[in-house]
Order: sequence, then structure tokens, then C-alpha cells
Amino acid sequence: STELRIQLVIQMWQWMVISFLYYGFNFGWGKLGSNVYISYVFAGIGELSAMLLSVLLQEYIGRKKTLLVCILTGSGAFLLALIPLSFGSQSVLTMEQLMCLIGSTFITGAFSTIYLYVTEVSPTSHRGKMLSVCSISARVGSFCGPQANLLFSWNKSVTLIIFSALAFSAGIVTLRLPETRGLPSPNTAAEVQERRKISKIRIRCREQACS
Repeated sequence: STELRIQLVIQMWQWMVISFLYYGFNFGWGKLGSNVYISYVFAGIGELSAMLLSVLLQEYIGRKKTLLVCILTGSGAFLLALIPLSFGSQSVLTMEQLMCLIGSTFITGAFSTIYLYVTEVSPTSHRGKMLSVCSISARVGSFCGPQANLLFSWNKSVTLIIFSALAFSAGIVTLRLPETRGLPSPNTAAEVQERRKISKIRIRCREQACS
């Protein structure tokens, strides 16, 4: 169905961008701090925190909102990393390091969320195929990400702007996807199309009620 194809394209883009950012930062922490070991220790703490946070958010606010919050927060954090600010008398922590850590943490949360989200959005008849295609898209991103972190050696500001723009694009398209928390998974492509029609009707009813 048309709706299923649209959802697949959106999720392919999200998987590729999130994987790109995730591996881009995992291979680039040494370029963001003066001490590579401390940088990776903080990155590990952030990753564990992201896993716990994403699980809690998925249950309380839903899969769609969790994905949206994680990606857009990451995008905003990458922009805030451009602010030239240091903390501590020895400049032990810079705004760049702090915001990149926060951004990377939320991107990790998005990574853990999309695995659950795609299986719930996809109908039973197409779930394996959609998960496979999205996984292929993620592999493209994971291949390009480590290469892209080389841009940090060229110009950190431009690299962070590119990362932020990519994250924003992957986050904003989430608005087009349905919420799946507490709902049974669709069984066929036709059911996906029907749910989209019902969603449009509900939106129109709300608009008429507000007006």
C-alpha cells in the first residue's frame, strides 16, 4: 500500500541517519576531548544512561514521542556544542564536550527505540522484510559514520552543523509515523492503510471541535 511505502522510506532514512551519528561519534570521541580515555568513559556512561532512559520513555510517553524527543534533543545539543564555553579553572570540561555527550546519549536512545518501533509499525505480513531493509540502510550509515568523524579534524563547527541538520531531518519526519504504544500490531498492508485513514478522520474531528 501507499502508506506502507511511505512509512518504509521514512524509517529507512531514520535508521541510516541514526546509525551514521551513532558510529560517527563512537569513533570520534578522541577528537573531541584532550584525554581520549576520559572521553570514552563519559561516552560509556552516557550510553548506559540512554538505554535506561529510552525504556522508561517508551513506556510512559510512547514510542513515537520517545523517538522524536531523542532525535530532536540530539540535534539541538549538537548546535549548542558550537558555543565556545569552558567549565572549571583548568577547563576540564567544555560546552562542546558536554553537548556532544548529551547529543550522543540521546542518539543512542533513539537507536534503541527504532528497533522496537519498526517491528510495531510494520504489519505481520511485511515485518521481516521491512526490518531487513531498514537494517541495510543502517549499515550504510554505520559505514559512512566513522569516515565522517574525520571531518572533526577539518572543521568541528561545520561537522556539528551537518550532524545537527541530519538529526533534525530524521526527527521531523517522525511526525508522519503513527503511535504504537498499547496498540496491536497490524497484520496486513491494507490494515496499515486503514489505520491511516482513521487517523486522518480523528485529526479533522479535532480541528472542527477546536474551531
